[in-house]
Amino acid sequence: MEQEVTETQSPESTTATQLVAVGQLRRQLTGLMRIKVHEIVQPPDAVIVFRGEMNDDTQAAFEQISQRFADVGYTAWLRDRPDGGHEIVATKGMHERKPGRAWVNVALFLATLFSVLYVGAANALLDAGIEVDPESLDALTMPLTYLHWGIPFAATLLGILLAHELSHYFVARRYGSPVSLPYFIPMPPFFSIIGTMGAVIVQRAPMRSRKALFDIGIAGPVGGLIVAIPLLILGLALSSVGRPPLDVDVVLQEGNSILYLGLKYLVFGKILPSGGEDVWLHSVAFAGWVGLLVTMINLIPVGQLDGGHVAYALLGRRAWTLGYAVIGAMVAWGGWLLMNGNQAGGFWLTWSFLNMMMNRQHPPPLDDATRVGWRRVAWGLLSLVIFVLLFMPEPMKTVYLR
Repeated sequence: MEQEVTETQSPESTTATQLVAVGQLRRQLTGLMRIKVHEIVQPPDAVIVFRGEMNDDTQAAFEQISQRFADVGYTAWLRDRPDGGHEIVATKGMHERKPGRAWVNVALFLATLFSVLYVGAANALLDAGIEVDPESLDALTMPLTYLHWGIPFAATLLGILLAHELSHYFVARRYGSPVSLPYFIPMPPFFSIIGTMGAVIVQRAPMRSRKALFDIGIAGPVGGLIVAIPLLILGLALSSVGRPPLDVDVVLQEGNSILYLGLKYLVFGKILPSGGEDVWLHSVAFAGWVGLLVTMINLIPVGQLDGGHVAYALLGRRAWTLGYAVIGAMVAWGGWLLMNGNQAGGFWLTWSFLNMMMNRQHPPPLDDATRVGWRRVAWGLLSLVIFVLLFMPEPMKTVYLR
């Protein structure tokens, strides 16, 4: 039997390592921070905290500290203290910026393109009055034959999603944040009425600052809406208004928001639905409406949704409390809808569950002390107004006409 030998540092060696690390980091903070006390959180030198007062503007000081710490192999984190001071947390090692694999992005985009084209073609066949036995093989293969009929829907929806994610991407790159290209998420057409769960970009390292967090977060909804609203107006102009056909017993009713109601009034000159009439959406209009829905979802101030980015940038860790309150409100509203026989409640319960399980607390950025300034506060209030205008209490429900 062989004896396993484990190397351990002697107490003297551990103390020497700590002293060297603390001394080295203290020198990097010279002229930038008045240190009152330090604490070794993970000995001997993995995590060391320095508490005191910053000597200068926190943003300028942090940039220098971050570079100095990087030169000696540490990552710097800046935080406020409850007593009004600051603390620098030094964690040993640097965040690796691993390159992504572009072929994965391309493969997922192509799969999403196919699923969205398929859904668009299937809906176009229904709009054209071409119906087949839903249990027959033709029901599966006919959309493949007419796949090109799905181009208006697919081009509109993917264009909106691409504008949203690339807005995040280019702002993130401007800040030097290591982010991936967009990952589109395909959904089997049989389980989704739009063929996709949207798209995401992956942050490969912590956000740099609250300012970066805010700008990256708000860029997606703004960029997506700039594309979605004109396309929705175009789609509504291609749509028709009328009563349901006599042979239709069940319809899917898209949710109304203040903005959507306003755009329908702009195009048709009346509030819809009303008097038994409603707009029968062209595929471009339906995709534009989905763009509004996606933007609304992303502006919910929870976790790492875009609204969560904005909320944390403005409120700091108080945004965690706001996020829990919003999740609770979604549970309450979704439950109330379901108890009253409204299937739209399932939407809110699903999103509350997903956010509770995977997306409860937004991680802090490296510089968590520098405030965003009044201009971004104004933009934050504007994002709240946009969310109110986009809010759909009942995003999608089934309406039985008979």
